[in-house]
Amino acid sequence: QVDGKLFVPYPSGELITPYTIAMEKEFHEVRLKLACQYGVLNHLNTIPVRGPRDWIGIAASGHTYHETVEALRLLGFRSPDELHSAGIRLFKLGMPIPLDAPLVREFAQDLAEVVVVEEKAPNLEWLVKDALYGRTDAPMVYGKNAPNDEPLFPYTGTLEADTIAPLLRRRLTERLADRMAPEPPAERERIPLSVNRSPYFCSGCPHNSSLKAPEGSLVGAGIGCHSMVMLMEPERRGNIVGLTSMGNEGAQWFGIAPFVDTPHLIQNIGDGTLFHSGMTAIRAAIANPANITYKILYNGAVSMTGGQVPNGQLDVLTLCRVLLAEGVKEIIVTTDDLSRYRMAEVPTGVRVWGRGRLIEAQEHLAFIPGCTVLIHDQRCAAELRRDRKRNAIDAPPFKVVINERVCEGCGDCGDKSNCLSVQPVDTPYGRKTRIDQDSCNFDLSCLQGDCPAFMTVTVGAAPKKGSRKSPPAVAAPPSVSNDDYTIRMAGIGGTGVVTISQILGTAAMLAGYHVRGLDQTGLSQKAGPVVSDLRLSRTRPHASNKATAGSADVILAFDQLVAGGDATLRTMAADHTVLVANTAAVATGSMVVRPERPYPSAEVGDRLDDNSDRAVRVDAQRLNVALLGDSGSVNVFMLGVAAQAGHIPVDVEYIERAITLNGVAVEKNLAAFGWGRAWVADPAATDEAAGFAPVVEEGSLRERLSADLVGYQSARYAKRFDAVIDKVAAVGNDELTDAVARHLHKLMAYKDEYEVARLLL
Repeated sequence: QVDGKLFVPYPSGELITPYTIAMEKEFHEVRLKLACQYGVLNHLNTIPVRGPRDWIGIAASGHTYHETVEALRLLGFRSPDELHSAGIRLFKLGMPIPLDAPLVREFAQDLAEVVVVEEKAPNLEWLVKDALYGRTDAPMVYGKNAPNDEPLFPYTGTLEADTIAPLLRRRLTERLADRMAPEPPAERERIPLSVNRSPYFCSGCPHNSSLKAPEGSLVGAGIGCHSMVMLMEPERRGNIVGLTSMGNEGAQWFGIAPFVDTPHLIQNIGDGTLFHSGMTAIRAAIANPANITYKILYNGAVSMTGGQVPNGQLDVLTLCRVLLAEGVKEIIVTTDDLSRYRMAEVPTGVRVWGRGRLIEAQEHLAFIPGCTVLIHDQRCAAELRRDRKRNAIDAPPFKVVINERVCEGCGDCGDKSNCLSVQPVDTPYGRKTRIDQDSCNFDLSCLQGDCPAFMTVTVGAAPKKGSRKSPPAVAAPPSVSNDDYTIRMAGIGGTGVVTISQILGTAAMLAGYHVRGLDQTGLSQKAGPVVSDLRLSRTRPHASNKATAGSADVILAFDQLVAGGDATLRTMAADHTVLVANTAAVATGSMVVRPERPYPSAEVGDRLDDNSDRAVRVDAQRLNVALLGDSGSVNVFMLGVAAQAGHIPVDVEYIERAITLNGVAVEKNLAAFGWGRAWVADPAATDEAAGFAPVVEEGSLRERLSADLVGYQSARYAKRFDAVIDKVAAVGNDELTDAVARHLHKLMAYKDEYEVARLLL
């Protein structure tokens, strides 16, 4: 008894009141029963397919149920009648917990076998077995294991129709082998692509700079955009030690530190996480003797989930005062704009440095025992971009450009900035670098390379967009009569892949189709791969919303690198799938920081050609910039190409109506859709409207380089070049001759200050 009240002590020493026992009793004896009754009255669990001669039952819940029905379709059981005939009974669970045990027994009645299809742990399998335990007529129940304890459904990964079908085949073959569709051939193993599209930081993202760590340092990853530090080149990020859950940042180090030689950890933490639960982790670090520096990435937004303001946000200097009061040993603030800080207002014990000293700051704090903090204060680039679009702030009155003739393509600007707007470009003089003006967020860290190829060009307070041209009218495209159609769209996050899926799905519904869609976005806004599927049908909706192996009728390859990945190639069939591809070679993050890594155009092209006998290819990016002023509507242009080429089973008037209903940049998107159609109708006229002159051969590579050496010094100097190339050409290997010509020219036309001046002039 405590104060006259009765408590029950737990072995741990905690005390539990009778009221707590009453709550627990109410949950198990009242609430769970009410929940189960609710499910029964509202028919949340059903037996949608049942017959008197059924011998096997298949149970699944939620999304997995629909994938199971699709798997049965792949096996040849396309309708309830075919399932009846085969003796297959289905159990669809909309509320597996608490489980309706009487309905389980009704489902299992007279069956010889029950197969439970579920992802991860066998929770539903155990509940079904429990409901049937002890009954003399209970069927055998299989899930994670088949008879003889052979593995059946895996614990790992997701269960999709393509995964479920071969596993169900093993249970059905003995009695239904003659009824099932032939087993598809084993998937061919492919040589991996040399470069893959992976998520990366936005152009101008603060994390491009702030996540750099001293070589050899230990770094803790965390939740937020900055978790993509694990995708950065290893020499730029330090050695990653674990990825913690939100609010546990640094806790892994408390246990590791006594057992490793490295004396210090840098723990990344975003400001959204910090104000949500991360302060607790810092308090734990202060109480712990381990040496740790919390690198707080203060960008003013919860960027990964849409740019919300962090709840409970403190300004940087107030945060510094709180951290010092908590017991942090020392704080350094790094920033891209020192003018925001008045030194008189900075608390004692806090230093404010420019972001160029970020590595130095981390090295300094590593030698201070206990818990230290580095705050990198730089606004989220995506939010800055939104602010400029809303006219909340002015866009800078200049552009950063690169003179490609001066540029040596060395990649130092990409190394300094880590920025996706610093893109490689192929020129007659080799691989160079350009600034993509559509994505540039004016971070300006690319200028740190002190390269003479860089220039800032003043364009006035409001930089003008390119002029927009109206597309010509074209004849209606050929009609596509198909009652069952699957479309896969593959592209880059942040470019509108999901928007096109929504527009096309809306248009299909307007045209009378049943529409099922799936958007696989991942880190979509971070330039990662995005895949959207649409499954259209006139009769009944597809059970699964995901394209299965060989089912795609058309692939809209907004980015060939994503489309050429194994996951999309698996949905293609060479004699069935049409490819509509944008040929623009958009650089990946790894290509920005590694200039020697080329875009794998040939690899991707071969992969796609092997899986499609019919293809339409167009450089949509180049045409959009020329016709509409920027590349923002490239994917809408590609939709126009596919529709006019006769590969979309929805009339164009429905697509145009859906674009209008979408309500965003309607006029521009209708123009892009129209230009896509116009390009199919008359490519030459569209190129002419874009201002693309016919390509005129300027002589061979050797002639071009020789002529350049005349301008560099003299005709006599150029003859020395020609004499060497003549000797190499005599070997008869054109590849060797071109390679020697390129590199000899680079050596002879050495870019000293005089040559740079000549090229600039």
